[in-house]
Amino acid sequence: MDGISTSLIFNFFLFLTVPFVFAAVAKKLKTSPVIGYMIGGVVLGNLFPNLVTQEAIKNFAYFGIVLLLFTVGLELNFSRIFILKKFIVVGGSLQILLSIIFIFFLSLFFKFSYLESFLIGIALSSSSTTLVAKIIQDRGEESSFIGEITMGILLFQDIAFIPFLIIFTSITQKNLNLGIVIFDIVISLVKSSLIIGVLYYLGLKIVPRVFNRIARSSRELFDLFIILFILFVAILSSLLNIPILIGAFVAGVLLAQTIEHYHIFSEVRPFRDLLGVIFFVFIGANIKIPLIIYLLPKILLFTLLAVFIKALIILFVFLWLKFHSKTSFNLSLYLFQIDEDAFILMSTVYLSRLINEENYLFIISAVLLSLLITPILIKNKEKIYRAIRLFTKKYLPFLENFISYRIDSNQSPIDQIVIKDHVVICGYGRVGSYIGRSLMMADIPYVAIDYNLHLVEVARRQGVNIIYGDPTDIDILDYAQVDEAKIIILAVPEQFSQEAIVLNAKKLNKDIVIISRVHREADQKRMKDLGVDLVVQPEFEASLSIIKKIYLWHRIDRVEIVNKIRRLKIEHGLT
Repeated sequence: MDGISTSLIFNFFLFLTVPFVFAAVAKKLKTSPVIGYMIGGVVLGNLFPNLVTQEAIKNFAYFGIVLLLFTVGLELNFSRIFILKKFIVVGGSLQILLSIIFIFFLSLFFKFSYLESFLIGIALSSSSTTLVAKIIQDRGEESSFIGEITMGILLFQDIAFIPFLIIFTSITQKNLNLGIVIFDIVISLVKSSLIIGVLYYLGLKIVPRVFNRIARSSRELFDLFIILFILFVAILSSLLNIPILIGAFVAGVLLAQTIEHYHIFSEVRPFRDLLGVIFFVFIGANIKIPLIIYLLPKILLFTLLAVFIKALIILFVFLWLKFHSKTSFNLSLYLFQIDEDAFILMSTVYLSRLINEENYLFIISAVLLSLLITPILIKNKEKIYRAIRLFTKKYLPFLENFISYRIDSNQSPIDQIVIKDHVVICGYGRVGSYIGRSLMMADIPYVAIDYNLHLVEVARRQGVNIIYGDPTDIDILDYAQVDEAKIIILAVPEQFSQEAIVLNAKKLNKDIVIISRVHREADQKRMKDLGVDLVVQPEFEASLSIIKKIYLWHRIDRVEIVNKIRRLKIEHGLT
């Protein structure tokens, strides 16, 4: 049987090999493989334009988007929003609304039509969940305050994608007046919301029972039924004139309520990842360099202005919500880029002929550029913040005074610190609060420092001696009487902040004992070289606790347990 030609197999091999190589390079450079896939697509689309038929790849890519949105719904965790709902819902809503407005005017400035500018404003308002979530996870900041806020806002933006996609699919003609466009959008939103609401209610009653019954009968049948269910939802969505992508998302949310949703995710994920790669390669392949080469300066300027506007909006929104300047600045660097969903939205209007090829390539090139610079800026966010503060101190003293005494003022101060031989805890999140509670129980005097005002206010109501401020600031450390303290504990997650605290603490008190947490083994030697007396890696300490319990259950002698634990610590470089 030789129905498949060797040339076709080779074409598909090359189609996947080129993106694989670029993704491997991106991974080596500690950035998202998604960027490598898209760059690989650009290379393929321009050097090998006729490698594989566009129609076949487009169908694979579209089904990849369907599975992508299905798994987004499957992984949806509303508890993140409920935990910090005030800041996420209010801050996220303001950020999206203001981004749409300002990017709309920016697009008009770049000679896009009113309708194109409106659609571009929506498409570029959200941030990249895929890229930022991976960076946060790699940096070990998913349990930090800024990590939770960032992930919550990204989740809120993912939910906002539903009405955005309805808006994009409800506009079918280019030359319509504003009243007709708004009317069509409102009708589509109301109709789709009612249909989705009814289907969700009925599905919540029926779907979990059906999946539970099939899961009990046979794993092979269950795996096949997952694909059948996704296809059924796609067909039903098409018949009811609901965007298929929205139907796939709602199907994922429905299955998230079943006890089998982890198994469903594990079975769908390999297909999603493979087809998702094809989607990002397809997007890159659509960027025709000869068509946009003369537009590159304009694209670069548009991208820089768009991401700068988004960063400023996020900064001012969270300053208005009384966040510390450092927290607000970090959030702006986590969320300034443009979401990969913009590819989906812009592809939708391009296929509907609402935007021409040149403008389509212009926008998706801007999206790609914003994703490329994201890992670089996030990696250096602490250095950038410190450089800006040093600049304002030197050249803009009035602005520095405003930041220090109005924005970052100690709104929950300890009236007068008269304390000696105490412990200073830098960072009062999960780790810092556990330490503070234990010190309080043992009547050991301590002072905590944190730049999360809302956390500080809650802690003070619980009787905690805590200062609102940036623990990397030598003046804040001096106010906490570090020169009179015995121990300083670094419970902040960022390595740059830890290093700054160590250096400033040593300036104030060269004899102080410094204890620091680290996330990676590679950071241990660096912290030791800076003068940290004790380095603790939470993940390693947790594993030691589990190991001790296993040894005790196996009735191993306690002296032998101590020796084995000591040996593990030596191998880990902690003693």
